[in-house]
Order: sequence, then structure tokens, then C-alpha cells
Amino acid sequence: MRWYPWSDGDRIAVADLALTPADGSPLVEHAAFPLPTEHRGRDTVDDVVVTGDGEVVYAARDAVVRLDATGEVVWSHDLGASGPQRGFARSGLALSHDGAVIWVYAADAMADRGDDDRLLVLDSRTGLPLGSTALDSVGHAAELLAHEDGSLLVGVAQGQDGGILYLARFDDGALTVRELTGMLDGERVPCAFSPDGTRLLTCEYAGPDDVAVHSWPDGAVIASFAVEDLAPDQLPGEMPLLEYGAGFLDDDQVFVTVKGEDESEDDFTEWAVPMVIDLVSGAARAVGAPAPSSDRWPVVLGDGTWIAVDHRPDGSKAPLVRRRFRHALA
Repeated sequence: MRWYPWSDGDRIAVADLALTPADGSPLVEHAAFPLPTEHRGRDTVDDVVVTGDGEVVYAARDAVVRLDATGEVVWSHDLGASGPQRGFARSGLALSHDGAVIWVYAADAMADRGDDDRLLVLDSRTGLPLGSTALDSVGHAAELLAHEDGSLLVGVAQGQDGGILYLARFDDGALTVRELTGMLDGERVPCAFSPDGTRLLTCEYAGPDDVAVHSWPDGAVIASFAVEDLAPDQLPGEMPLLEYGAGFLDDDQVFVTVKGEDESEDDFTEWAVPMVIDLVSGAARAVGAPAPSSDRWPVVLGDGTWIAVDHRPDGSKAPLVRRRFRHALA
């Protein structure tokens, strides 16, 4: 990955990771794309992907839009108007490894624009729809993971109704989708593929209380780690959980975040501490001390680095920074 995008409500910024040192430095912006007026505001952009040439495609409330390097709209695909009973509904995006298509998860049921959710395939250059199918889900959002073999994992989150995990393919103009069962099913949330594509990282949907490594594509569990075994000693509070945003630092090291709450008569604190697990030895180590929890999960890049919010003790604006794990685990 060379590009990393994020939105502040008024624009989409893209960092050039080739120019951003992985030493805790703030992200170096490559470009900034002002959002069209109708898509500005807090929480209006659901998801963003960056094409190979540094342009952006984003999902907003009822549309998927591509902007060129000058911020002009290249194309816009209408998902349909939300209905009056719209709930919490967020679209999801993924770019295929060859850059040819944009995968779109549309939370139509929660958006009150249909009875079922949808999975769409759009031409990344033109925005033309290449395929679409209904999903038997009523999701708030979904995690989309594109594999280099052309497949797509779609983990739909349905709140208290649990999750559903789909495997999709788009081959020779045909879109196929099937629900996964067995070792990989809706009880697991897909987090990341390993850089070499041979393994998948998942976490438990409820909680989550554990993280598991699966071989791909058969889904067999290679290793599993419970949060109570990962949590460092002498952490504040009780009953820690994991964040959903886990990932592979490289093929043999996994990055997870342990979080918890510390409540007293006078104070309530939500804290988080990042952990690195070595898959060869099974050893785990905390990366730094517990810090205030953030609503933005760390993003693990697969090259030994990750992006996180840099909390400032003085309460000043916390920038996004890039860090690297530099200690071997025994």
C-alpha cells in the first residue's frame, strides 16, 4: 500500500506513505479532495479507497463517487434514496487487486431503500455497474476484504442479530456470492489477509474475545489467541476486550489492540494498548503503555507499520501518525 485516505467531513486527504517515515511522524499528505457540498459534514463519508494513480472513490449516504486529482467528479453511482425509516447504515468499499473494479456493499435494508442488502460491482474507471445481487442480510455495515485471487470476503454486521460472512467472485462478467459456514461463518469478523495471501485473520463477532489465524482458502484455524492471555499484567479495570481492527504486520506477526474500562467513584476511563503477536513463537508483547481509547482503530499496513491516532497529553489536536514495531519477540 502506498496511499492512505481519510476524511475530516469537509475533504478527503490522501497520505503518501512512501514519504511518511514510520517513526511516529504525522502522515505526509499527497493530495486533498474537497467534498461536493451535498456530501460535506460529520460522518457523511462511509468509506474511501484510493486507486493506483492516487485518485479516490468514496461512498456517501446514497452514492458512490470517484474524484480525479483536481477534485472533479469523474463519475457518480446512485444507490437510491434512503427512506424515512433510515437507521444506522454505512456502505462499504473495496478495490480489486488489479484495480479494475470497485466492490460496494449497500446497507439497503437499514437505509430503508429495500428489503435486502446488496453487493455491487462497478467499473473503477467509468462507474458503470457490472454486477449486482441481493444479500440475505439486514446489516448496519460490512467489512470488505479483497484477495489477490479475485475473491472478496464480506462480513456483514447486523448488530444484536449477529453477523453473516459471504464469499464473492466476479469472473468473466458473472457475479457469484455464497454464505460461508463451518470454521469461517458469521461468528467471525474478517480483519485482514496476510501479505502473502495464504492466511486470514478474524476475530469473534461478539466481544470480541479472541483473534484467530486461518489458512486460506480452506479456512482451517492455525492459531487462536484469547484476550485474557494477551492482556498485559497490571492493566486498569477488568474484563478487557479486543478492537475489531486487527491486522498482519507481516506474514508472521499480528497486531491487535486490547481495550478496557476503568471506573471509580470519581472517574471513568476507556483505555487501549496495542499488542504484537509472533505467530512462530506465540509470544505477545505490548507496544507502549495503555492510552486513551480512540474511535479510530489502528490501521495495519502489512509492511511492519501501522497508522494510529497520536494522543496528546495536553489535549491538543491528535494527528494520524505512522509507527513501526522494531523489537523481536522471543
